[in-house]
Amino acid sequence: MVALETPRLFIRPLVMSNLDDVHRLHTDPLVVQSLFFGEPPSRQNTQEKMDQYVQAWRQNGFGFFGVFLKGNSVTEGEFAGRAGLRYFEDTVDVEYGLCLFGHVAGRGLGPELGAAILRYAFEELGLERVVALVRPDNERAVRAAEKIGFTHIEDRQYGDRVKGFYEVRPSQYGVVRQSGGPRSHAG
Repeated sequence: MVALETPRLFIRPLVMSNLDDVHRLHTDPLVVQSLFFGEPPSRQNTQEKMDQYVQAWRQNGFGFFGVFLKGNSVTEGEFAGRAGLRYFEDTVDVEYGLCLFGHVAGRGLGPELGAAILRYAFEELGLERVVALVRPDNERAVRAAEKIGFTHIEDRQYGDRVKGFYEVRPSQYGVVRQSGGPRSHAG
């Protein structure tokens, strides 16, 4: 199983035993406002999302991670949120997504977490780019995306909403691809 670590976080793939944690996250007031447009999801909806998250790891070899604050030991601490990668709609693009509890937001965990996942995406998965969609009025998410290297490409219409379309490339993480040969890492 893939596991990532930062100075303050343990990051590992979500599993079905995380369902209660993810449902608490999805019904957190900040999350409801930021991601669910003020309407909290039902437990059934969260179950369906969890099924997708777990299935993505099996099918794609990547997906959403559970994010845990480090405690006073070397074990997982408090569940702080989820973040990870998924295929964007019906494209070959891989999208980065982040969702943290309101009480842990604003501590710099988003950039710490995002950098670890993007480094994994470029160094281990060999992705050529990662995209992100951010509501323009979600200033906190816009700042967090920019801190980990995302560049705004354009605003796009998705249904009845406009979202900013962002991308980040491996070179922003010191990963250099040589056409026709194995990838190498800039030193």
